[in-house]
Amino acid sequence: MKASDFIVSYLKEQGIKDIFGYQGTMIAHFVDSVCKADGIENHMCYNEQGAAFAAVGLAKASGKTAVAYSTSGPGAINLMNGIADAYYDSAPVVFFTGQLNEYEYTGISELRQQGFQETDVVNMVKPITKYATHISKVEDLKYELEKAFYIANEGRKGPVVLDIPMNVQREDLDLEKAKSFTPPKDKVIINYEMVATQIIDEIIKAEKPMLLLGNGIVKGSDFHKDVLKLVKELNIPVITSLLGRHLLKVDDELNFGYIGAAYGHRYANILAYKKSDLIVSLACSFCKRQTGGKSENFAKNAKIIRVDIDRNELLRKVHSDETHYCCDCEKLVKAMLKVLKDKKVNKTSWVETCKKVKEPLVDFDNHSKEREPNKFIDLISNYATDDTVVCCDVGQHQVWMGQSFKITDNQRLLFSGGHGAMGFALPAAIGAYYLNKKPTVAVCGDGAFQMNIQELQWVKRENLPVTSIVLNNESLGLIQQQQDDFFDGNHFGSTAEGGYDAPVFKNIGEAYGINSYSVNSIEELEETLKTIDKTKPNLIEVHLDIKSKAYPKTYFGEEMYNQKPYIDKELMEEILAY
Repeated sequence: MKASDFIVSYLKEQGIKDIFGYQGTMIAHFVDSVCKADGIENHMCYNEQGAAFAAVGLAKASGKTAVAYSTSGPGAINLMNGIADAYYDSAPVVFFTGQLNEYEYTGISELRQQGFQETDVVNMVKPITKYATHISKVEDLKYELEKAFYIANEGRKGPVVLDIPMNVQREDLDLEKAKSFTPPKDKVIINYEMVATQIIDEIIKAEKPMLLLGNGIVKGSDFHKDVLKLVKELNIPVITSLLGRHLLKVDDELNFGYIGAAYGHRYANILAYKKSDLIVSLACSFCKRQTGGKSENFAKNAKIIRVDIDRNELLRKVHSDETHYCCDCEKLVKAMLKVLKDKKVNKTSWVETCKKVKEPLVDFDNHSKEREPNKFIDLISNYATDDTVVCCDVGQHQVWMGQSFKITDNQRLLFSGGHGAMGFALPAAIGAYYLNKKPTVAVCGDGAFQMNIQELQWVKRENLPVTSIVLNNESLGLIQQQQDDFFDGNHFGSTAEGGYDAPVFKNIGEAYGINSYSVNSIEELEETLKTIDKTKPNLIEVHLDIKSKAYPKTYFGEEMYNQKPYIDKELMEEILAY
């Protein structure tokens, strides 16, 4: 059996139906096998970065393994932004890179390049993968494929890279001689019921407990469904990370927003930072973006219990005396549900206090003139159907989306989190479409959209129901805002006078043959959203004021709950007194 044919047959066995990449000499045998096979579709991008982000978008939306490929050298290097995003945000993606024929290698280790378009991909991607290897012998192919899919999904999920020379792809594979991979046995035995009992007892003992949910919980998974059951059983306030923002619908009475040291929900920050006496964190990294620069000041009056499958995340302590458990959160939640059959939690008065804190702060922010852009996001969310996957790029619009997009039961809101890669949203929305073949939305800024704008051709070619919404304030908004605060308003590289500008996106969309619109007000946006055909490709350019800001924002040196624009001293004192 030809090796590349075997790879494709194995991918089909793993449930892979869609694969993303860009054709090239060193990967041609693999692509030929994909395109000849039944039951698996090859989707061509226009830059390998687009293919990588498409695979990441599908993996994030589904929680299941996705696949992308490239040729060697420049093609493989173009994948790396997506590889890094998958690594930092725990997305299980297997990347295949073509490589120089084995017989072209010289054996001279100090030689700068072994041959045309040859690059040592494996050593380049090792810091941003769970596993990366070069397959030099065809008899190792089966073993490495099985190992790759196991590692991508074992423990904390993440990307794997298999670098396969062209001659290995085209060789004949004798399956009787091919060795198999045997997963190692788990040496650590955890008494999940005991841990669950300890945590629930702490929740019962606390007066003001909160549950913090993170990105390790995949929306729509069985794990997520168990988490929702747990939230209902505990009946305590829930906060999330930005990436966990979509885990609870916006109108859930226990949803008290996402925390963030700069742009998190004002009420979430106050409740966590100043009011809570216990925070139980499930699958959340607790990085500085969530706790503030001095994490020891975060929730100083609260006990912190952290549960994470990644031991290294737990080494990054928030409090020196915190309690943590390195274990599988999914198994722990099941154990907690079991324990709660015999134990009851009653924190109704605390939930009511949280509502009293939340309501005036929501009202304050909704009436702040600085929050005009958030009204556009509120409107966009009104027109997204319940099963829509919405992919958000990086910039001010990411803040507005996190703060104001009204999540429903089955919507997914995906971000480039740890990596923060501009150019994520459009290809991620393309990839996410293949989850259930339903319309998706990409929300971008004018800067981010230009990073992978070429993938509009992919949208047009396959007639994908992807609606791209470009919030155009003709600047790199977050940078401009930073420059106003710290660089005397010198907008170098962020506005037209500083060397940056943006095109007419409506014209670009039309050039790609996509239904394109330009709006200048909320009223025009509402009318456009009412009339577009969501089953077709669309591009909506929304013109915003160049001085648009992202608020509320915590400024350097402030406690994270004290955000600009500042609330009245009397109101703050009233809230803190609850």
